[in-house]
Amino acid sequence: MTVDEYINRQNPEIHRLLAQLRRLIKEAAPRVQEKINWGVPFFLYKGHLCYLNPLRTSEPAVDLCFLRGYELANEQNVLENRGRRTVRSLVVREGEVDENLIRSLLQEAILLNETSKEKAGSPQHRE
Repeated sequence: MTVDEYINRQNPEIHRLLAQLRRLIKEAAPRVQEKINWGVPFFLYKGHLCYLNPLRTSEPAVDLCFLRGYELANEQNVLENRGRRTVRSLVVREGEVDENLIRSLLQEAILLNETSKEKAGSPQHRE
């Protein structure tokens, strides 16, 4: 399955959120590679960058998960640890997408992958 197919199979609200986040990721890293891994869209740029995990909640939401999130500054204190060792995530809800915040987090994650000798490891299991 491709990322396009995955997004197109989602309900309309999740589809819109996934498409918007995917656009932001591709704008931040035009050479990003994408694939379905562990059943969700993963984005790779000089190692694992992030993945999108639709949440089963009463209102449409997607977890934007950074594989090396524990290494991000998290100055805005918006990244959550959901029991995964290295992954930190930002819950994005419909109507609450802060594109500037997401761009900032993506740029920091991209810079981390570009400047680090250590590549982002294999994805941790999802919740």
